[in-house]
Amino acid sequence: MSQRRIETIVASDRVIDDGDMRLFRALPMDGQESLGPFVFLDHYRHHSRRGIGDKPHPHAGIEVISYLLDGSVEHRDSVGFRDRLGPGDAQWIRAGRGMLHAEQPDGGRHGLQLWTSLPPAMKFADPDYASFRAADIPELDLPGATVRVIAGTVNGTTGPMRNATHTVFAHVRLQPGAGIALDIDAKQLGFYVLEGEMQGPEDEALGPGTLATFGPGTGITLQAAEGQAASIALVGGDPVEGELVFAGPFVMDTPQHARQAQQDFIDGKMGRLDGVPF
Repeated sequence: MSQRRIETIVASDRVIDDGDMRLFRALPMDGQESLGPFVFLDHYRHHSRRGIGDKPHPHAGIEVISYLLDGSVEHRDSVGFRDRLGPGDAQWIRAGRGMLHAEQPDGGRHGLQLWTSLPPAMKFADPDYASFRAADIPELDLPGATVRVIAGTVNGTTGPMRNATHTVFAHVRLQPGAGIALDIDAKQLGFYVLEGEMQGPEDEALGPGTLATFGPGTGITLQAAEGQAASIALVGGDPVEGELVFAGPFVMDTPQHARQAQQDFIDGKMGRLDGVPF
């Protein structure tokens, strides 16, 4: 098992911090457009029922992955799927050629929303949906740590989420000062600090909102800072296929496909939700 080393450390953007909601955005960033198939990473915490994405809005060209650490939320979309997520639940949406959805929180909520870019051949695939309850997500109990594997394989344990391309997504919780070694097969890999502090390559403290990326290899060592517990999201997998064209909630591989997605939304081809888009 060849050991990966941390190569880059980036502080995410604080997009919202108004007393009720705090939102960090770690992807895309200047110099860090993607990590594996992931092209978007939002980490949010809010206290009221106001939420990100609570009004009907479209997506296309991506898989939308949600992971709820605390609180609950109701999901509905223009394809006809309705669901309710609670703490520890995960959600997968293949937006493909386009769909509308909305997420209404019941109250305060803490979680992640991530996007993975669909391969060029799947940009206009039919939309699909799946959710995974906390009890169905496998958890590794290691000395000083737990690892919940949502997608991909960590130490031989495979998560239930199936993505269009090889994807790794796991939630790791470390006790104060604890360190663990993990074996993960991913061409690109990194971690985002949710809470607490991790120890960096120069023994520096990596606090909430930090995105660290590893170099090549299969094995990683994760170390919580001395006297500090830590909660992190491991993200990675195969690199994005094709070009990346960001057009708001649409991520396509060519400008022509981005314009087609925008026109499909205007023409109502992504369905209706509370009268949107008309």
